[in-house]
Amino acid sequence: MNSYEDLEKIYRPSATIIIAAKDPVKEYGYDYRILLAKRTMRTAYAPDHFVFPGGVHDANADDDIKWLEYFEEFGIYADDLNKLCLEHLPNRPQPLMTNKTHVSRDISLRLTAVREAFEEVGLLLCLSREQYRREHKGCATNYQKFNRFHWQEKVHNDPYEFLNLCKFLDVVPDIWSLHEWSIWRSPPASLKKYDTILYIVALEQKPQLLLEPTEVEEELWISPKRALHLFKERHIWLPPLQFYELSRLSNILSWSKLRDFAKHRAAFGSTLLMLAYYRCYDSLVGTLPSTYFIMMTSIPKAQKITKKQLFYQNHYQVLNPKQKIFTV
Repeated sequence: MNSYEDLEKIYRPSATIIIAAKDPVKEYGYDYRILLAKRTMRTAYAPDHFVFPGGVHDANADDDIKWLEYFEEFGIYADDLNKLCLEHLPNRPQPLMTNKTHVSRDISLRLTAVREAFEEVGLLLCLSREQYRREHKGCATNYQKFNRFHWQEKVHNDPYEFLNLCKFLDVVPDIWSLHEWSIWRSPPASLKKYDTILYIVALEQKPQLLLEPTEVEEELWISPKRALHLFKERHIWLPPLQFYELSRLSNILSWSKLRDFAKHRAAFGSTLLMLAYYRCYDSLVGTLPSTYFIMMTSIPKAQKITKKQLFYQNHYQVLNPKQKIFTV
């Protein structure tokens, strides 16, 4: 590859949002629910699967210098925005977190996530001028007192309309409540490839959603453990990324602890993760890079990026005990 632009033609930059809403009724011991959106069969990514809301970064809309001008009108200047930026950290995933034109990717990808959440499920995470002046507590604010259907359709047809929506309502996207959680790259064998950053957002209550009918068929508010149980019983389908992240979340029962942990860990950035697939006799196993795993299975150079799936001549029961377990 000669440039970041060339690489991003293959691995399209995208942003996904994990929405954790507090719930007074506990489920499997959890006092919160995670939003999963069931994709319609017409969507390009994961049709008929349950996923976190999100979508592709639009450079024209999300990296527009007019966002910086609009933030300044709110009294939000470069120094304020830089508090969200982690460009000073070594080894930020490239090119996803380093390729920018006008706006830092730590800002523009948050704009992508907020825009996509509104476009897909009608959830507008934003702050009024008065709300911005208050101390942020790590919880997002959503706004519903406007013609959501009209504006959702406009933003769906033209991502640039999201900036116009914010101007119309005199609000700014609540990018301060989006906490960086993880970064993933699609496996080399995937037909559609993405570099995806995941953010966590904490809501104090479940909002009323407005599903975009061409993209989202159903909403599901569910605890991490119950989602994993339904997937195991084949009642719902989860892509590997969703399965892995729900497994991580299953370790945290408390909404407030999840909110505080997500806010704290976001300052440390993320390591780029990518699954390597091993086709066994009776299944397909996805693994994360692990020298220990490679040595035990005697598969040479398995960490080298390849467009082919690696074949492991055994059953998954033999492969599984040799994997490392990854948790929060």
